Amino acid sequence: MAGENNNQHNETPMAPSGGVSRRTFLTGACATGAFAVMGGLAACTPAPTGQGNEGGSGTSGDAKAGSAAPAAIDKTYDTDLLIVGAGGSGLACAVQAALNGMQFIVVEKGDQVGGNASFVEGMFAVNSTFQQELGIQIDPAKIVEAELTRGQHRQNGAYWLDLVNKSAENILWCGEQGVQFSGVVDDYYGGLFPTFHWFKDNKASVGYVAPMKAQLETMNAQIHYKTTVMSLKMDGNMVTGAYAEGDDGNIQYNARAVVFATGGFGGSPDVISEQGWDTNGIHIVGSPHAAGDGYRMAMDQGAKNFMSQSAQSILYAIEALPPIDFHDAAQNPINGYFGIAAGGPVLWVNDACERYSRENLTADNLVLQCIPGKANKENYVMFDQAIFDRFFGTDDAAKKMFTDSLASNNTNSLFQGNTVPELADQFGLDKDLLQKTVQHYNDLCTAGADTDFGKSADLMVPLQTAPFYLAKLTYSYFFSVGGIATDKQRRVLDGKMEPIPGLYAIGNDGNMLYRNVYTINMPGTAFGNQVNSGREAANAAETYLNGAK
Repeated sequence: MAGENNNQHNETPMAPSGGVSRRTFLTGACATGAFAVMGGLAACTPAPTGQGNEGGSGTSGDAKAGSAAPAAIDKTYDTDLLIVGAGGSGLACAVQAALNGMQFIVVEKGDQVGGNASFVEGMFAVNSTFQQELGIQIDPAKIVEAELTRGQHRQNGAYWLDLVNKSAENILWCGEQGVQFSGVVDDYYGGLFPTFHWFKDNKASVGYVAPMKAQLETMNAQIHYKTTVMSLKMDGNMVTGAYAEGDDGNIQYNARAVVFATGGFGGSPDVISEQGWDTNGIHIVGSPHAAGDGYRMAMDQGAKNFMSQSAQSILYAIEALPPIDFHDAAQNPINGYFGIAAGGPVLWVNDACERYSRENLTADNLVLQCIPGKANKENYVMFDQAIFDRFFGTDDAAKKMFTDSLASNNTNSLFQGNTVPELADQFGLDKDLLQKTVQHYNDLCTAGADTDFGKSADLMVPLQTAPFYLAKLTYSYFFSVGGIATDKQRRVLDGKMEPIPGLYAIGNDGNMLYRNVYTINMPGTAFGNQVNSGREAANAAETYLNGAK
C-alpha cells in the first residue's frame, strides 16, 4: 500500500479483497424528519486571508493561498491517493480505492471513523433489489423531475440522473462490503417517495460504519487518526500532496491525487456566516470537526466557490430552550423538529413586526422553515397559553422544560407577558405595530382563512388567551451541503470551470445536487450521494493516475 519514507519502512501494497456479504436529523441525517447527513471529519485549521489563485473565487477565510510547507518536516509518506476524512463518503472512497488496487492513505481528524455519518439512518435508492422484493416500483424520471422542480431547475439534471441510475447498484455494492440493511424500505415518515433503505438497527454506525471499517481492516488500509491536514502541496496548479499535523509532528504526504471528504463546513460558525446566516446564538448540532477545512483549502487553490448556492440542514431554534437532542428527543414537542420554533399554529414576525411567511412550511420541507426569514434582521415566534397547552405542553416533562427555560432565560430570548405591548417592550419592538399585526392575524383566524399567505385553516389559531409568549429565533445548524464546485467525476473545478489536476471533493464538501434549499423530503439522497460520490471519486482518480503514469 502507501509507503512511508524519511527512514521509515515501506508498507505492503494493498491487495483488493472480495466483499463480505450482504436517517432524524442529525448531525446530519434525515430525509424528511431526519437528515441524511454524513460527511467526514478531517482537514485543516485555517491559517491568514487569501483570495485564491487566478481563475478562482478565493475565500474570505484566513488560510493563505498556496500555503508554504512547514519549516520542518518530521515524517513523510508516499502514496498515490490521499483521502482526507473518514466519514460516510471517505469510507466509500477508501473501500472502492482498495477494490481498485490503488495505493492510498486515509487521514482522519478525529480518533475514529464515521463522523456525522454515524447518526444517519438509511440511504436512497430507486428500484433496488429490496424495493423489487417489496413490490415498490418508481419511475426514475419522476424522482429527477421532483428534485429539479423543487430547485427551480437550477441544478444540473445530469447529476441527479447519475445518482438515481447508480443508486440500486450502490445498495448492492454496500451489501458486498458487509453493510447491513434492516430490509425496511419506506418514505421516511412522509417523504415524496419510498426511497429510504433503513440500516440495521436504524443506525449507520451499526449498519454502515462498522462494516466498512471492518472491510478496510481486512484490506490492510492505512488510516492515520488525529491527523489534521493543514494545506495542499502543489506543483503549479497540480496537486502533489498535502501537509498535516499529527502525533508525529509535521507530516508531508506526497500524493498524486487528493480527495476532500471533510464533511463540509457545518461545524464552523465563521464559515456558516459566509453563507449568509446570522450565527449569533446558533447551535451547532453536527460535528465540530466538519469545520470547512476542505472548502478553505480548495478556495485557496483557486477553486470555484459554490457557497452562494449551497444548501444546509437547518432549523429554527430558541436559545433559551435546551439544545435539540437528535438522539433521543427529536420529536420533543417543545424543542424537537416540530417544536415551538418550527412553526405551525403560531405567529412568525420579523423585527419590523411584520408577518413574512406562512408558518407551516415544515409541511412542505422540514428545513425550508428558515429560508424566508434569512434576510430579516431578527425573527420571532409568538403564541398564547391556549396554543401552548393544545400543541406544545402536551405532557408533564414538556411543561417542565418550558417552565424551567422561561424562568432561567439566561439569553433573554423567551418572555411571558399579559399583553402584547408588554412583550414588545422586552425586545424593543414597536408596540403599536406588533399589536396591529396580532389583531390582523386574529381576524384571519376568526374568518377561518389565511388570505395573506395561505396557511391551512386548522393551524389558524388566534392569540387571545393570556399569558402571551414571544421568543427570538436563532438556528440549529446540522450540516452544510456543498461549497466546492465539482463536476460529475467529483473533480474540483476552478473559476474557469476547468478541473484542478489531482483534486477531488466528495460528500458534503462537493455536493452539487441542491440549490439553496436541501430537499430533505426526498428520503436518503444526501447519504446516497455520500456513497455514490465516494465511489466515483476513487474511480475517477484511478483513471487520472493511470493517465498520469
